[in-house]
This record gives sequence, C-alpha cells and structure tokens, in this order.
Amino acid sequence: MSHATRIRLCMKDLYHMDVVEMIERETRPYEIFSIEHPDHPLFPEAFRLLWETFGHHGEMEPEAVIRSWLVEDSFVPIANGTFMKYFIIVAKDRDGRVRGVRDGTILLNQAHANDLCVVYLSHIYMLPDARGTVLSYWLRIAPVEIAVQFMSELHSRGLIRLPQPDKPSRHFGMRVNLTAEMEFFAPEDVTSLRRILFYGRGGFDVIDPRHFPYRQPDFRDPEEITLTGVRELPFMILLRRMGREREAILSIDEAAATMKLLYDDFSTFCQPEHLSSAMDWVMDRLERRRASGKGNVRLLPLPTGPKDLNRLKRIWRYQAYLRHYPRIPAVEEYLASGIKEVVASRPSWLDDQLLHIARTLEARPHFVYANRDKDMTWEDSPMPPDPMAEPDFGEPEDTADVGMVMSGQDG
Repeated sequence: MSHATRIRLCMKDLYHMDVVEMIERETRPYEIFSIEHPDHPLFPEAFRLLWETFGHHGEMEPEAVIRSWLVEDSFVPIANGTFMKYFIIVAKDRDGRVRGVRDGTILLNQAHANDLCVVYLSHIYMLPDARGTVLSYWLRIAPVEIAVQFMSELHSRGLIRLPQPDKPSRHFGMRVNLTAEMEFFAPEDVTSLRRILFYGRGGFDVIDPRHFPYRQPDFRDPEEITLTGVRELPFMILLRRMGREREAILSIDEAAATMKLLYDDFSTFCQPEHLSSAMDWVMDRLERRRASGKGNVRLLPLPTGPKDLNRLKRIWRYQAYLRHYPRIPAVEEYLASGIKEVVASRPSWLDDQLLHIARTLEARPHFVYANRDKDMTWEDSPMPPDPMAEPDFGEPEDTADVGMVMSGQDG
C-alpha cells in the first residue's frame, strides 16, 4: 500500500509574478547579447559552432557574407527598398563559456507589405549541457527585442512609418512574424522530430506546402554550384505570428510578402539565376490559388506532444516530396534511399512509426499541466482544434504520382 501520491501541478494556479520569478531564476546563470561587429572576440567561436552544424550541408552563408552583414549600415536599404538587420546572438554562462548561438535577419519593406516585419530565424545551436534548459526558448524569442528596437530606430529616422509608434508593447501596430525553415518530418530523422516539437510548443505553424512549396536556395560558393549544379533544399516554412497564433489561415498577400522578404535576404549573396526558379515556383502557386477565388492559404499547426502526432502526417517528407516538389536532386536522393520500397511493402509503416513515437514520448510522465478545464490553455483560451478533424480545402492541385502513399494518409 502506498502512503504517498505524486501531486500534479496546474499552471493556472500560478500568479503572474510567480512565472516571472521562475523564469528570472532559470535565466540568471546566463548572459544573452548581440554581437554587433565581426571583430568581437566571440565572433569566431559563434560562427564556427553554426558553420560546423549547418555550413557543410549547404544550409548557411559563408563567413565572408556574415562578416559583411555585420559591418553594413542596416539603415541603408538594398536596391528594392528592403531594410535588413542581421543579428548573431550569443548566450554565455557565468564562467564566460558560450552555451548557445542564434542568428538571423530582421526584414521590412513597406512596398511589399506596409505593416509586416519578418524576423527570419536562420540557425540555432545549443551546447549539449544547455539543451533542455530555458535558454533555448529565450534564444528563440530574443530576436523580437532586436526587431522592436530596429523598427523604432527606422521610424525615428523617418525611414519607415509605424502604425502605432507609441505602442511598443503592440510592436507599434506592426505584424511581427517569426519565420524559420525546417526539414519535413521523417520518422527515421530523429532530429527533425525534435525540432518540430520544439517549434510546435512555441506557437509555430507550417504554411501549407500545397500552395507554398518552398525551396531554400543553394548557399554554396558559385564556383562549386557551377561544377555540381544547383542544389535547392525542399523545406517547410514555419511562422509564429506574434499575437495571432490562433489564426488558422494566412492571406495570400502576407504569404507572398514573406516569400519576397526572405528572397531579398538571399539576393544579397546568391546569384539571381539561382533564385528565380524557386521564387517563381512559389509565387505561381500563390497566384493560382488567388485565381481560383481563394484569398488565403492554410496554416498547419505542428504537434506539441503524443496526443496530436497525427499532425505529422500532413508534413511527412515522403508525401510532401512526391506531391509538392519537382524532381530536384535532394528529392531524387531521398526517394532513392529505399523509402519507396519500405512504404510499398508495409502500408501501415507510417502509423506504426507514429505509434512508436507516441509511446516514447508518453514514457516520460508530466506533472505540470496547463488548465483544469480540458482543451483550455493556461490563459483560458481554447486550444486550437485538431486539423485532422477539419474539412480539407479539396484535392491537391498538383498531380505527382502518389501511388506509393500509404492508404488512409490525410491531405
């Protein structure tokens, strides 16, 4: 007979200052700051950590490009009027050791969208002993502070007009979108699952690849590209629309402006001929959607835990590649890896994989929960509905061979 019971804790019972104090205590061991110049003594280590993780896979700009961004005047727009501010954020512990690095770019162009600020989250790397700490969450949102300051300075110089210049708590009336690229889900890729759960719990959605089949440009040196050919990477685009996280649709205008701003960033170091095809591919899909009488595209919520893993079916790498992407090298290599044979021989393979993932996640019991009222968040807002139960927009517009897609696959 047990003489003790483990108590579960409800977040709803905390007073708001309790939360502030908890986060303060967790954050106190770290310093988080923005490197403003490549001559900073920690720049070489920060760049090395990112490059060793992303650069060798063609997913990061060369060091010379990063250095140039840090020394350029961010108050001078590029030729088409886009303002860009590159940031590289470093977190140190009390002993001065680097524990995490995040980089990205703040992007605004009021000709693209009058009230939109895109915070492009390029790369993040956490040292092993800092993973699973509150630091990873702060590095995800720290760029918002940089964006707010940048918008304020642009406005004070008369370079942009803010809708509500006296309301910093409302981002001056601007729509602020945290934007990230990510690999599509693949059960065999454990890293992709971890990243998806991390961003899903942070309020990020995926722009439906049916109408936004995004491809990351080839970031390699032009000479290398000439030797091997262009190698674009089919990625999802993730958005957290600050203050609008519960909206399930994205206007075509906002989707198009997001694409333009991202490619404005890439245009500063990629050759135009290496950008146009991927850019045109997405913009054409959006215009086809508009021509059909639709003014928006769907946002697909990411899973947050074992209870909503069915959301992964809509972003399954195998199906996404077949349906939404032409036969580019990265797709051909993946399809030639043996996945087609696995799916053909085991129609229940994906369901089996999701069941295994769910059991793994459930093996660690959780003793903190959001709200005693079922399907309510900590702040008493309804949880968004499961997209698997929602009506679909219709059949896919593209007609790629989906014969290998398992029976019962949603989308």
